[in-house]
Amino acid sequence: MVKHIVFTKFENPDEQAPVASKNLLALKELIPQIRTIETGRDFKHSERSYDLALIVTFDNRGDLEIYDKHPEHEKVRAYIKAHRTASATVDFEF
Repeated sequence: MVKHIVFTKFENPDEQAPVASKNLLALKELIPQIRTIETGRDFKHSERSYDLALIVTFDNRGDLEIYDKHPEHEKVRAYIKAHRTASATVDFEF
């Protein structure tokens, strides 16, 4: 199994994080390789905080690669890239 975790900071988190979250969660119905997907908004708002977390699980690395290049994921990624100020990613097997 593979876990894909992304943290994102947005220019206007109250406006952009909910849109990104909704669009990311909709990918579950569009990309069959996604086993689980969840998002969460930060509530502490410390200097180390990011605005939105994404956690996605896949059966294997190949499924992560399919997701990464999927046209529907590319659409969501384009929205996020247009509005983010920073992001960080970790992918690991478990």
